Amino acid sequence: MLTISKPISSGQAQTYHAKEFTSAEQNYWKQGDTILGEWQGQLAEKYGLAGAIDARHFARLSEGQNPHTAEQLVKHRKGQEYTTADGTTVKPVEHRAGWDATFSAPKSVSLTALVGGDDRVREAHRQAVTIALTELERYTQARIGGNNPAETTGKFIVAKFEHDTARPVDGYAAPQLHTHAVILNMTERSDGSTRALQPQGYFDSQQFATAVYQSELTYRLRNLGYEIEAGKSGAPDVKGYTPEYLEASSPRRQQIEEAIARSGFSGPEAAEIAAHNTRDRKEIHTPSEVIAAHKQIAAEFGNQADHVVAAARERAEGLAPNRVPDAQSKSGLSSTTTMSFIRFIIGVLFGFLHCLKPREIKTGEVQHHHQTMVLIETFVAVFLLPVAALTMGERSSRAIGFQRT
Repeated sequence: MLTISKPISSGQAQTYHAKEFTSAEQNYWKQGDTILGEWQGQLAEKYGLAGAIDARHFARLSEGQNPHTAEQLVKHRKGQEYTTADGTTVKPVEHRAGWDATFSAPKSVSLTALVGGDDRVREAHRQAVTIALTELERYTQARIGGNNPAETTGKFIVAKFEHDTARPVDGYAAPQLHTHAVILNMTERSDGSTRALQPQGYFDSQQFATAVYQSELTYRLRNLGYEIEAGKSGAPDVKGYTPEYLEASSPRRQQIEEAIARSGFSGPEAAEIAAHNTRDRKEIHTPSEVIAAHKQIAAEFGNQADHVVAAARERAEGLAPNRVPDAQSKSGLSSTTTMSFIRFIIGVLFGFLHCLKPREIKTGEVQHHHQTMVLIETFVAVFLLPVAALTMGERSSRAIGFQRT
């Protein structure tokens, strides 16, 4: 699923980059490597950013600057420290660097990729994240200011960092495949000027992007031979794991849920607060120690991940792959094809309505069109794409060119 954080400051972003996002302790199953990250987005392409993320480029972008020249592109709002009537000192708000959009794989998928050692599943997660972000980028809007509505630009720049463990609970860092996608606070208008983001479109589209990620992941996992069933909120669960093993491998989720229950609140904001308040102190473990702990728990439950992976590989032997479309493909995937068709129909309908009743477009109408698009696409993604992914997985031999031998 996808969760989007509150805005993070430039100072926080740079600290997270050094101590969290690129920390080797967040990626135990990829031993010996610092997490280099990866750029994505049309704005990243404009600046020639591709592949590994350079710390200097990331720092400049978090300050709203050109990554190469340090030219200030997004103006910082000036603020002054002041004291209220009751004597409280209020400090100025630091520049918003961006938002952390985190895609988390279901626990059964994490166990299959990491404990089961199937790197193809990890790659399926990466591809699903890339496609979901490509869809989310369409809703990027520039903050214009004043009483002017936000302008849809469809361009952003994202820094992706993949991790494979959850935060430790009582010293145990459970396997958890997830990707931090830091959406940096800048976009480019049609006139070439750079503006700060209006992030509301991302929050409005959060459920839609989650559904795209889940449907793409379902589609790819089935093509790898895995048996999939719909789990919580439509997330794809790999069959073959007992509830007891999944629970034993999810101490962090249990910790957060217990904190939410004690608080008496609910919803995403309550979960974010609970996650922050229950973080254990960072403990540095060697990769061998963490992996040994994962394998010990796996052994206690009969090494289920090994059996699941072996069964999937055997099941997939009956399929002779022709070509599985990757995240850059513009055709062949159920979700991207379906959503392109939906966008075309919506565009035709809106154009037809304007022709019937020609008038000057009023302030806010663009935003209304944007919100309508989000609602319709979210409906399609949440209710239709999972069905399409499951169906196409069942018929993969015909849908993507696989032929049984």
